[in-house]
Amino acid sequence: MGPQLPPGIRLDHGRSSSTTPNKKGRSLVATRPFPAGSHIATFSSPLLALPDGATMRTTCNYCLRVGASSSSATSSSSQQQQGQQGQQGQQAQQLKACTGCKAVVYCDATCQRAHWRGVHKAECAMFARVRKSVGKDWLPTPVRAVAQVMLRLRAGDKEVREAFESGSGLEGNVEAFRKEEEVWADFELQASAAVVYAGLLQGDEVLAKAREVLCKIQTNAFNRLDEDTGMAGIYLDAGLAMVNHSCVPNAFIGFDKRTAILRAERDIREGEEITISYIDNTLPRSARHEALRLYHFQCDCARCKNDLDCYEVCQESPALSLNSFSLQPNLGKLRNPPIDRSKVSKQQVEAIYKTWQSLPKPEGDDEKDHLKVGRARWELCKPLVEAGMWAVEPLPTTILNVALRWQTSYKMVVYALPLLCFLATECEPFKLVAPFMPWRIKGIMSIVKLLAVTGEFTASGSLATRCTHEGLVGTLALADQVSMCEALLRLAVHHGSTGASEDREVLQQARSMLDDVESLQGREKESTLLRAWAMDPEDPEASAFFEKEVLSPIRKLASLAPEILEAMLGNKSLTKK
Repeated sequence: MGPQLPPGIRLDHGRSSSTTPNKKGRSLVATRPFPAGSHIATFSSPLLALPDGATMRTTCNYCLRVGASSSSATSSSSQQQQGQQGQQGQQAQQLKACTGCKAVVYCDATCQRAHWRGVHKAECAMFARVRKSVGKDWLPTPVRAVAQVMLRLRAGDKEVREAFESGSGLEGNVEAFRKEEEVWADFELQASAAVVYAGLLQGDEVLAKAREVLCKIQTNAFNRLDEDTGMAGIYLDAGLAMVNHSCVPNAFIGFDKRTAILRAERDIREGEEITISYIDNTLPRSARHEALRLYHFQCDCARCKNDLDCYEVCQESPALSLNSFSLQPNLGKLRNPPIDRSKVSKQQVEAIYKTWQSLPKPEGDDEKDHLKVGRARWELCKPLVEAGMWAVEPLPTTILNVALRWQTSYKMVVYALPLLCFLATECEPFKLVAPFMPWRIKGIMSIVKLLAVTGEFTASGSLATRCTHEGLVGTLALADQVSMCEALLRLAVHHGSTGASEDREVLQQARSMLDDVESLQGREKESTLLRAWAMDPEDPEASAFFEKEVLSPIRKLASLAPEILEAMLGNKSLTKK
């Protein structure tokens, strides 16, 4: 007897997989074909779904909608999170605190009642103990998760008992965790804290059960990362936990509030095992294996077995042709990337990444410190730059970190645009081949927002006073930035509708912005051509317009990124004649 599964998939109890190549293990198998980008299954009744401890005051603790706490007691960490959300946070729905513990917040009475019936009735008193003991209104996420499970076990919750007690329930790897001395010591502390704060008797049997619960959560739960808001947390569904890992997966998971949606990353055949990546599968092999260490298996997928980098995976990807409707429609370039492997070996890449990870991280908002770290990372990545291997980590993350920093800088915001264009055309299509992958859509929307900013500078005549790079100023001055925005929004809507929930915030935002652009007067011809291009990318007149007015300036902006990075991170002048 296994977990209940949605239609379209079944549980296979004796299937070999990339995670368990030499033994029979459980897996999820497709019972019908699924085209790339299609919806496979929805999981909306999780055993655990909770936000990170520090964001309990800015997230509905039942539906996980991001909002704004109505309490003045919002923690400093929550305030920082709200600040990072910018305008979105300012418009967020007010959340109401639980009248009992005043520690958790909800959208409305409906969410509050549902959470009370599900678990909060048992945990409400727990937060009074937390406040009395440590003077806080929140708990570390793993501690709260274990406490919730222990309280529900005590209450006789059938679903929780089946998952955490029965022999056919979730795998825990308890003995393997016990061999990890530092990890096990942390687990003992967290399990003990959960038992104490939950008000349970602290006998050996109870503590042992709490440790086992924590092991099962660590092994089976997902980090419920929201690509749009950056909010994270724990999500555990017994059925979804059966999906195995591969570093070349055929599916991926997206989260929409309290729901997890499993989608096809490429075409999946009937009877084929469904796999996802538990980690960032674009990292070098040793880094991937380290990230998988606490899952206690050795991945033996093709990427690991043959030590394939992202370029090699892209070349063989069945989803490669989908990029004909993207910001990198040159399929020949994706199949034959202009890189020079003689410049850097895979062993060197491993060493670069290991050293990159060991570099100190910037502290706080000190601009000089961020610049110092950025320069150290850039210098370390020089062999990758010389090889033209821009999509190989840690180079893309180095560029992204600089771009994100510049986005929020009054002086540098204009320079962030070429970097984001470069990432969208020269990095992401090789790393994340399918154009509907959430991070690629987010990248497109980031470019749209920066084009809106630079468009205002261009219209007001202040662009040249804010930017000393004449090539960048000239490109933006000649570009039809409104048409560029409209085309990018059409890409975001098309691929967002394929690879995400209809309720996903970035998709709703793209549609709203597209409506605004289409309503502008005097742009009927441009909108008609872009609408025709979106319907048929091979339409001669429409595709020629897209190439000239959208793709050409995007490529030009992207081409400026390497020299801008070298100038800024090489401590040179940004002025370019």
